[in-house]
Amino acid sequence: MLSIATAVWKRRFGWRHGIAVVGVVYGVAHFLIQRKGWEYHLYPLGIFAAVLAFSEVERLLEDRPPIAGVFVAAALAATVLLVGWRGWDAANAAWIWDKERMVRLLVHDVAARRKPGDRMQVFDTTEGGVHALLRLGMQQPTRFLYDFHFFHDVEHPTVQRLRAELVRDLAASPPRFVAVFDNGWPAGKLDRIKRFPALAQFLEADYAVAERRAGYLLLEKRQRP
Repeated sequence: MLSIATAVWKRRFGWRHGIAVVGVVYGVAHFLIQRKGWEYHLYPLGIFAAVLAFSEVERLLEDRPPIAGVFVAAALAATVLLVGWRGWDAANAAWIWDKERMVRLLVHDVAARRKPGDRMQVFDTTEGGVHALLRLGMQQPTRFLYDFHFFHDVEHPTVQRLRAELVRDLAASPPRFVAVFDNGWPAGKLDRIKRFPALAQFLEADYAVAERRAGYLLLEKRQRP
């Protein structure tokens, strides 16, 4: 607000300021209209607000160094405190450590069974499947890191093509392990696999349960005699 007021008062409010103001309005709408409340929905607002907030800092420091300096120092101190507090609070959130524990268990379960060249396919959205793959240094036989796009608008041709590609690539190069995480999105848990008949048939035919943990199911390819 100080930057806007200064620009208007000094008759420096130009088209650049106008774009930043429009961006701030868009950022507010972007957050409110979606009605989801996720922090990353505030990013557009934060970007444009930062541009607008600092647009007059240099001029203020030139015109009124002591007063402007106090305001700038106070704003920077408040930013450091708020961002630091938010980071500390997020870093100690229980759900982060719950996921880290689940990733650690999956890594342990797979590492105890894997052989050189083994691959693993994960069916997950945000529970740590990619993290486990990175820790294990394993590759997938498909390009799909997440599975949410298989379970909504399933009659749409695009989703049908994605489903067909997944099953085709799995069949062409079956992985040694398949990790199915409990929590699906937008809905469903392990039962979501049953709503994908071709995938369910592929897994039932060639895979057996290797480990069942709170949070995921690890399947291992059956060894043919």
